[in-house]
Amino acid sequence: MIALALSILLQEKTIALVAGPLDSHPIDTHEYEKNVHLLKHLLERSLQNVKVDVHLGGWPADPAALDRADTIVITSGGSDRKLEDHPLYVGDRLGQLERHMKRGCGVMFFHWSTFHPAAHHDKITEWCGGYFDYETGPAPRKWRSAISTADWTTSLPTPDHPVVRGVRPFKVKEEFYFKIRFRDEDPRLKLLLACKDGDPRENAVMWAVERADGGRGLGFTGGHFTANWWNPDFRRLVLNAIAWSAKIEVPAGGVDSELPPRKRVLVVTGHHHPAHDWRATSLALIHVLERDPRLKVDVVENPEKIGPCDVLLLNYNNWKTPGLSDEAKAKWLAHDGALAVIHFANGAFLDWPAYREKFTRRAWVEPGSGHDPFGAFRVELKPHEITAGLAPFETQDELYFKQAGDVPLEPLAFARSTVTKQDEPMAWTFEFGKHRAFQTVLGHADVSIQKAAALIRRGVAWSAG
Repeated sequence: MIALALSILLQEKTIALVAGPLDSHPIDTHEYEKNVHLLKHLLERSLQNVKVDVHLGGWPADPAALDRADTIVITSGGSDRKLEDHPLYVGDRLGQLERHMKRGCGVMFFHWSTFHPAAHHDKITEWCGGYFDYETGPAPRKWRSAISTADWTTSLPTPDHPVVRGVRPFKVKEEFYFKIRFRDEDPRLKLLLACKDGDPRENAVMWAVERADGGRGLGFTGGHFTANWWNPDFRRLVLNAIAWSAKIEVPAGGVDSELPPRKRVLVVTGHHHPAHDWRATSLALIHVLERDPRLKVDVVENPEKIGPCDVLLLNYNNWKTPGLSDEAKAKWLAHDGALAVIHFANGAFLDWPAYREKFTRRAWVEPGSGHDPFGAFRVELKPHEITAGLAPFETQDELYFKQAGDVPLEPLAFARSTVTKQDEPMAWTFEFGKHRAFQTVLGHADVSIQKAAALIRRGVAWSAG
């Protein structure tokens, strides 16, 4: 019996993180996809014997993926404008979730996903204890619950609950939701975090229940600002909550984690060869790079205007336009950080020798350089810190060949050209002053960057140290 109990205790737990589609909020708010990638990063490093599945677009592509989940965490839009804005109310997903609740799966609703229609009051309060009620209040908005953004000092109404282990009352700028709709009588309900004086039920922003079916449910109305993940008590509270909902024992000091300050990546873009959509590729780079919570991406669309950054990422080509001014050249040459060069940026500034000498190790020149027609090919990888654990991958891209440059290099990635019939280098590293640089000739289109996402993300993170 003891061995069986120990075996059950040591079974791997599966946490399903579900991110809703992007909505109209400004950057660094309601970043659902960033939330789940960041949480996966933290949970897998902070908890033992745990598997974290990430599902984008509001629900798993294969709903059967949730069958193995011990808890389901939803960070998404809500349904106060249109019911289907909340991904749970698309198709039969509510019924799917109900099936998982009946088997004792945990659930946690995060920030805007705590908005639910009053018609499902009984189910939602049964599963997680409470919700933002946007339908039964006074006209014209009919919100019974309320939103307030301010600098708050939090309190812990139930300080002995496992979810608040190791959490100290903390100060935070946050868009919290208040006056959450709970059942009038619910002996299961535990209020975990509050921010105002007065009735705790009116001022609670995190709460939890343990259900008769064995499952555990929570709601948390914080999570508006991405920056709050760098508050250690905020972060510990959420990690504790997810662990507890999956029936993972929360340590006495809470789930410990580290999240170092983000490295700033400055994407230089704004012009390109007519066959290159710099808007689409730059947007894809933001999406791909910020899946690593250590990276923060900014974009400048005027190469004359670069500023301080940790990584200068070049997604720019001055095709048939003037080159940099002498003042801008001095700024570029004075850059005291890491470097990354993407695709046709290696063919910029052909009249500026210093660009090829310092910023690239292989460059597109005419006549001479070329590429296979845009299409599918396989990228092979060589051992390196950047490629460790990565598998070769299929992509859709332009396969560059005959790039100019005499400095020897050891490719990290290569692909066989149908034109040259040779293996051509696709990515490599070199030193940039006192720093590291990553260059790849992959990245013609947004789909190309998405296909090579792991290689590009790792290369940029590696260059940043």
